[in-house]
Amino acid sequence: MKSLLNARRKTTRFSGAETRVRSIASRKASKQLLRLPWSKFRNAYETYPQWQTLALWSEAIIRIAGCAPRPVLATIADHCPGFAEAHDNWEKSPAFHLLEWAHGNRFGDARQEGWLDALIFYGARHPSSRAAWAYFEKCDEQWDRRRPGSLPSFDQWWRFAQRAPLHDGPSCGVVSEAVESFIDWKAFTFWLRPLFFGSLGLPPDALAELESRCPELSEFSKEANMMCRATTRSGLWRRITGICEDRALSRAKRKGWTGILLEQVQSHPLYVRTQAYAEHWKQDWSRHPVSPYPTLAEWKLAAAEYISLDRVSRLAGPRSQKIASHTS
Repeated sequence: MKSLLNARRKTTRFSGAETRVRSIASRKASKQLLRLPWSKFRNAYETYPQWQTLALWSEAIIRIAGCAPRPVLATIADHCPGFAEAHDNWEKSPAFHLLEWAHGNRFGDARQEGWLDALIFYGARHPSSRAAWAYFEKCDEQWDRRRPGSLPSFDQWWRFAQRAPLHDGPSCGVVSEAVESFIDWKAFTFWLRPLFFGSLGLPPDALAELESRCPELSEFSKEANMMCRATTRSGLWRRITGICEDRALSRAKRKGWTGILLEQVQSHPLYVRTQAYAEHWKQDWSRHPVSPYPTLAEWKLAAAEYISLDRVSRLAGPRSQKIASHTS
C-alpha cells in the first residue's frame, strides 16, 4: 500500500518530463475516445470506478490485515471468477493485479478495439475514482495511527468513498452533477455560436432556447435575429457567454470549489468529445450552411455519436474510415 500510495502522491508534483508524458497520454486518450460513439464508451467509463475502488479496497484491507481475509477472498471470487487461482503472489500487489484482470476480462472490447488507454485515462479521473483514491489515502493515514475495530466490506467502503470530499471540497456526487450541468451549458453555447457569426438569423428553435435559458435577454433576442451590425451581435454574444458561464459555475463559486469543478470538466470525456464536435461543426457549417438548423437536442445527439474521420484514419486505417463515414 505504501508503494502504491507514494506513487500516487508523486504524480501530484510534475517535472517537465512528467508533464510532457501526461500531455502525450491525454492526446492519445482523446484520439481513442473519438474512435467510437459516446454511448459505447460511457458504459465502460461509468463502470470503471467500481473496479478502481475494488482494487484500492483490497489493497487497503490486505495491507492492514497482513494477508487476504476470507471476506476479501470471497468478494474477489465473486467479482473476478478464477482470479486468485490464476495469479501467484497477487496479494503482494493486489490493486495492480486486479486492475490488470479487469482490463483483460471486463474491458476486453476496449483492449481488442484499441481504446483501452482512453478508458484507463478517463476512468481513473472519473469523480468516483478520485473519491476512491481520496478515501484510500484517508484510510492509510488513519489506519497507520490506529487500526479500526472492524474492517469495512467492499460495499461499505464504496459508500464511504463516494461520500468522501474531493480535495477538501464536495463529494463526488455533487461534483458530478456540477460537471454535467457545466457541459450542458457549454454545449448550448457551442451550438448557438455559429448562428451569431454567420449570415443567417436565429431560427425559432434557437430563439426559444435562448429565451428559456437566458430570460433576461428576451428583449435582445429579437434584435439578434435581425441582420444587424456585427458589433451588436458580438456584444450580445459576450453577454450570453457571460450569463452561461455564471450559470455553469454558480454553485461552485458560492461554495469555493470552482478550481475542482474546472479540473474535473477538463478531464471528462464527454466534454472532450463535445469540444471536438463543436470545432468540427463550426468549420463544416461555415462552409455548408444548412437549413433547417438542428435543434439543440439534435446537435447534442450528433456530438455524442461523432467519430473523427481524421483520428480514425491515422489510428486504424482504411477499414475504420469506411465505418466512420457512415456515422459522421
